[in-house]
Amino acid sequence: MNGNIIAGLVALLFVVTCGVLEVTLLSGRYDVLHEQCVEIIALSDDNKLTQEAFDDFRDNWVELRELSELLLPHVDVYEINLRFAEAEAYVKQGDFRQVTAQLSVVKELLVYVPHLMVPNWKHIF
Repeated sequence: MNGNIIAGLVALLFVVTCGVLEVTLLSGRYDVLHEQCVEIIALSDDNKLTQEAFDDFRDNWVELRELSELLLPHVDVYEINLRFAEAEAYVKQGDFRQVTAQLSVVKELLVYVPHLMVPNWKHIF
């Protein structure tokens, strides 16, 4: 009986610790990437977005993605990844309207995903 209680408490402590680490490690990084996304969209709107600027932005996403895939639902991360891939193709084509469209979705997801990390009764029930 005591072993079951201890095992349950250890499991609960593990889950809570993972949640705190998730929020601590990822929220700030998503905020930084969101700010960068806003800047990249502005460059795209002005038809001034370069491949190099986009590649730097994407590299920052790839770094964050590696950690996100460990801690977050893959569907959310996968959607951001798809939008980046589509935007990259449009950057290469010089279709800045489509780049802006794809990155506008990324911008929203970069706010939405961290929102889901914070425990909230509405998310649980």
